[in-house]
Amino acid sequence: MKRHSLMGSGSALILSTLLLLVVCSITALSQQGTGAVRGIVKDPQGNVIAGATVTLTNLGTSVSRTTTTSESGAYSFDFIQVGDYRLEVEAKGFKKSVVPDVHALVAKATAIDVQLEIGNVSESVTVAGGTGEVLINRDDASLGNNFINRQITQLPLEARNVVSLLTLQPGVTRDGYVTGARSDQSNVTLDGVDINEAQTNQLGAATGTASSDATESDLTLTSPSTSTVIRLNAEAVEEFRVTTTNANASQGRSSGAQISLVTKAGSNDFHGALFESHRNTIFTANDFFNNRSGLPRPKLKIVLR
Repeated sequence: MKRHSLMGSGSALILSTLLLLVVCSITALSQQGTGAVRGIVKDPQGNVIAGATVTLTNLGTSVSRTTTTSESGAYSFDFIQVGDYRLEVEAKGFKKSVVPDVHALVAKATAIDVQLEIGNVSESVTVAGGTGEVLINRDDASLGNNFINRQITQLPLEARNVVSLLTLQPGVTRDGYVTGARSDQSNVTLDGVDINEAQTNQLGAATGTASSDATESDLTLTSPSTSTVIRLNAEAVEEFRVTTTNANASQGRSSGAQISLVTKAGSNDFHGALFESHRNTIFTANDFFNNRSGLPRPKLKIVLR
């Protein structure tokens, strides 16, 4: 009976360890599809304010979270949904400070420092300009750029292919090589879930040759249907970030770029999108080499399935 009890304790320990590993894995995955807002609260002389109440409210859903600053005056909202927020800071003996335009970026912390003014807490001061992205990343050593929704929907894309935007980063070639790493060593996640195509896992531009009788199968595009297991619709993607160097431990499963995409989330208002993608052959110019060789303009009608 005593030996059976020891075996039961060992099994419970193993089960607890496995459960802890699963929880840590889920947390690490979720971090790639979320954002964070962090900062320091100070007084007019630059001294930190401990115990200040900080409230972050989602402008789309009206959901709010509240925390208090630490002894060093720091606050942090981690694992929050990507989107627009309003930040409110209150402390005894100071006016209430409101930052109405805070944008939480995917896979990158948004730094918002607040300086309170001396006065009654019933008074409020609105601080504008909170949406500006800080180019210097002071939270970690990772390097990479964020593309917001306006850039995704308004930049010209081949067949509305979001993958074409992933190579518009410093250190990334058109063929998908990232700071020396191979093009098939990138890691792509959508809302924190791995969507890599396990066989090719290719990231880059269009490949193949175009001739006068080229078809869609001949002109192979590195498109969402071939580089990821889920098609990436430009109208459905809210934002993405391509981390090219020094990825955090929550990412970094491969040596190439770490690509974190998030889809659009719901809000209190009804909204939708209507779009049509069409490019007729008559708007396509022939290339230099076809003209020199006397070849006609290739067919470039691409059907999205």
